[in-house]
Amino acid sequence: MAFESVVTALVALGLLVALIQALAQRALIQAPPPPVPRELPAISILKPLKGVDADLEENLRSLFRLRYPAFEIILGTEDPDDPALPVARRVAAEFPHVRSVILSGATSIGFNPKVNNLASLASGARHPLLLISDSNVRVPDDHLRDLVAHRARAGGGLTWSLFRGVRGQGLGGMLESLELNGPIMGGSSALAQLFKIPCAVGKSMLIHRDDLAAIGGFQFLGQFLAEDQICAEELARRGRPVVVTGHLIDNVLGRRTLGEFAGRYLRWARLRRHLAPAAYIGEGLLNPVFVSLLGAVAFRSAHSAVVAGVALAGMSLIGAFAEHWLGLRRPAWVYPPLHLALSVLRGVLWFVPLISRTVIWRGNALALTARTRIELSKRAGAAVPPT
Repeated sequence: MAFESVVTALVALGLLVALIQALAQRALIQAPPPPVPRELPAISILKPLKGVDADLEENLRSLFRLRYPAFEIILGTEDPDDPALPVARRVAAEFPHVRSVILSGATSIGFNPKVNNLASLASGARHPLLLISDSNVRVPDDHLRDLVAHRARAGGGLTWSLFRGVRGQGLGGMLESLELNGPIMGGSSALAQLFKIPCAVGKSMLIHRDDLAAIGGFQFLGQFLAEDQICAEELARRGRPVVVTGHLIDNVLGRRTLGEFAGRYLRWARLRRHLAPAAYIGEGLLNPVFVSLLGAVAFRSAHSAVVAGVALAGMSLIGAFAEHWLGLRRPAWVYPPLHLALSVLRGVLWFVPLISRTVIWRGNALALTARTRIELSKRAGAAVPPT
């Protein structure tokens, strides 16, 4: 009976934390924006590409359609034969009035392939203010104005945007959007902002070259897989602001199989495990649906069955409200089965990063140490030492 009470308490705590995350996310989205400065600095947008993401053409067009007086777009790939290059050239040709540069063949400065690409793109950028923009995001036309306004109010530093997972298709795509729109954005961003914990999820980040140079530049960040979070932590250590804006951008997901999502989830989990080990342990305990299911199997009592039902209903309601506040709509009936599947998957996979530190990402096998520092790298398909 004592253990059953512990399970009930953990379920209640997990539901409370999920609710606080959702409310913090809502507060961030509804916060009034700062005034846009009269002087708008020129910006170089760095767009690293790798393969043809879902709706890549429209994602790129959203950048070219930005309402901002002075900006350029630097796009590029590591591989000169990457299929994203023809797409980038085609979109750039539609907007001849916007200065754009398309590069290929990044120089290796570390094991992180995205940072290698960014370093190459930055070398071709004219302006000191840099926007790092992932290939799978779509932005509103006032995106730069909003980022600059938040950066001006904060007094410089790093400014990044809250995002929502959209257009997730297939079971994996639906689960990934639910994960992004709940635990990732609510916990990793809104809740961190509430408690003044430096945090950045680098879908779209605005930073000055001077701030970047102060932490060692891309040469330093290339040592880590979670380069966005490390950038935020290093800037905060130097007293520089790190702020997130609730002016939403879209992370366009496309179709995902369950296996593809599981692989992506494990990569994120390994990052969190190496960035904040204690917090990662807490994730395993604060998974109310999975914990309640374990309790129902262990105790086989009416009480444990009711607790499991309440956990699933509670997480479904919180998830539905969180996505509603993000401006997204799903049929209400899909939330219970999706949350059940996501909770079980999270619970089963939670153990893996505790015994394995190898991440397969962008064609590399990366072994992680503290703070996601990359210890070794091998091409995918090559032998990787047991972890």
